Amino acid sequence: MTRKARYSFEGRSGQAEWSFDGSYLGLVPDAGPPLSFSVPEFTGIAGDDYTIALTVAGAASGGKLVLSHLGADGPTLLDGLRRAWLPARAQVLRLSGSGEGRPFSGQVAGLEGRPPEPFRGLLFEEVLVVARDGFDLDPLFLALFGSVEHDESTYTVRVRQWPGEQVVFSKMAGQTDEFARWLQTNRAELAEESAAILAAGAPTLPLGPRGMLAGMWLPGRLMELEAMEAVCPGVIEAFRGAWLASLPRHDEGEHLLGWAAGGSTWVGCTRGSGEASAAPGAAAGAEGHLWLLCGKNGVWFLEALSIEDRATYCFTGGDEVPALVSRLLCAPQFSREALYSPLAELTGESADLAIAAQALDFLVELRRRFKDRVIHQTTEGWKRDVGRLGDDARI
Repeated sequence: MTRKARYSFEGRSGQAEWSFDGSYLGLVPDAGPPLSFSVPEFTGIAGDDYTIALTVAGAASGGKLVLSHLGADGPTLLDGLRRAWLPARAQVLRLSGSGEGRPFSGQVAGLEGRPPEPFRGLLFEEVLVVARDGFDLDPLFLALFGSVEHDESTYTVRVRQWPGEQVVFSKMAGQTDEFARWLQTNRAELAEESAAILAAGAPTLPLGPRGMLAGMWLPGRLMELEAMEAVCPGVIEAFRGAWLASLPRHDEGEHLLGWAAGGSTWVGCTRGSGEASAAPGAAAGAEGHLWLLCGKNGVWFLEALSIEDRATYCFTGGDEVPALVSRLLCAPQFSREALYSPLAELTGESADLAIAAQALDFLVELRRRFKDRVIHQTTEGWKRDVGRLGDDARI
């Protein structure tokens, strides 16, 4: 059966046959060359039973591909596009986290300050990926949730995420209890990973406060050392002492701590991966990597302390930088290459990084604030370059 529709795109319009195989949407206009669109590269999908509007990154005329007069095929095509787009878009943005992506749907309020609107979502171990009509995906990282409140009387789940956004989920058609349970379960499992990292790095800290800190310092969540100390007294001494001394980049860490005196010092951990081993002496189950972010006078340095990373990353900015860097560390497939490489160089095997570098808000903002990398070669050369950037990169 021929499937026809009217289309409008970049000044062209008319009748066209369409095809959709789950990955590509193809159009063969009655007049003009054919058009083919990679579904994961759409940056938004909206529509109803009669008209579908697809946002095409980089396109002119508002970036909209509009299909109308779809007839009885309209609802089926729209549902198929939505179902295919969400997991494929999450994958191309490198937001597909660990574990099974559990599907949920309902209404969400509070994203970008907006009122309740329909959403579809996939909940992974460390991130909830939310799709709204007409918008690109919103990654909500579980490590940045300050609280998850399940109101059984109103069938709502209220999430407060750092640094201040409140998001409310509702009208989930019987999924509310399961949704709240999985959010809490996944956060608890992340806390167990943090607890193992703290136990391996600072075993002399008292168990009670250490457990409280683990519940707040989930993998990816940077915390100021002073805030960590307020929850778990003794953590500053432990971190600056034997814990830091046991890490591969202890010399760089000590230098940055000295450089940041009078400024701001943040520490975070990330989940372990096959790319790098855990810190020396780590206990079983304590795989994970330790990161240090130091800021002073509008200059920030990010250092991977527990892995032999090849560079220190320098940013300029204000108090917003720790939250942006936290999102980078929370991202389940984050890549430093997407942070510092010019878009023109993200080709071939790195081509998918270009999509994330242009579409993820936190990555776009970090790229704008990125100043330079300090390569780990000689210690003296590294210190000299850090000092130069610390003086020259001030905002």
